[in-house]
Amino acid sequence: MIETSQLQTLMAVARANSFSKAADDLHVTQSAISQSIKNLENKLEVKLFKRSGKSVVLTPEGEKLFQLAKNFLGQMDDTLEEIRHDKTSMTGKVRIGTLTGIGKSWLAPEMLQLAKDFPEIVAVLKFGFAEDLIKDFENYRLDFLILPEEGLPHVGEKIMIGEERSVLVYPDNSEFNLKRNMTLEELSSLPTILFQDEGDGLYLKWCREFFGRVPTKINKRFIINSHGNMLQAVQRGLGVAVVPKHVLKRSYYKDKVRVFENVEISNGKFFILYHTGSEEIFRIKKILELLSSIKNPLSV
Repeated sequence: MIETSQLQTLMAVARANSFSKAADDLHVTQSAISQSIKNLENKLEVKLFKRSGKSVVLTPEGEKLFQLAKNFLGQMDDTLEEIRHDKTSMTGKVRIGTLTGIGKSWLAPEMLQLAKDFPEIVAVLKFGFAEDLIKDFENYRLDFLILPEEGLPHVGEKIMIGEERSVLVYPDNSEFNLKRNMTLEELSSLPTILFQDEGDGLYLKWCREFFGRVPTKINKRFIINSHGNMLQAVQRGLGVAVVPKHVLKRSYYKDKVRVFENVEISNGKFFILYHTGSEEIFRIKKILELLSSIKNPLSV
């Protein structure tokens, strides 16, 4: 295994064209320089330097290793400098994963403002399904994870940010005249817009909370995994849908669809999850403070 110190010695000798001058530059003895280069040559089984008059110059093999060492040590210095700045400055990359609905309606606007306030921060947002986000978080490809309590993995530290609530929305026309005393069968017979075909969790939870049970059959009209597009479909008269209240209130369609009797159903509490000890990094600490300081962003 090649050691970093050997690469540093190789670069010093190559730049000085001299073992003795390299020794002076590194504040070590000439014999230490010679021994380090000899050990490196023995590991690689090639000669790295050759004599040229009173100087030493790189062999072709030595030149290849010099370029590799130059790139590697340069990247290492940059990384170490970034790590040192991690303790004191708002620089570097921050990666946050959450569900699409809360991501588009709340997180993205917040991070746009943060990116504007801190130009040296690179904000990376990933919206998707919980199982994919959890894998990324567990493999340290995400710094933060924002999910409902029931979906949180058993790793990291968590802070509650609020409770999400959902509402039933329907087109503002005479074809859809929903009454509070309607039955589950009447609701499920209406053309319905779902988030996913195999079972829209919010729709089923709303039915369970309001009627005490879920429908055995749904009149599926349109299926798309985007609450914004679901609202657009409702506005166009395609059917009824259940969407998060915070998505509706931040949507262009908030005044273009009707909300059933202002009935709100809890979808559970949402939490910010972060890696244990990562709050010691300045940018992680400040963004955690920012996101957790917003009073219940899901209750607009």
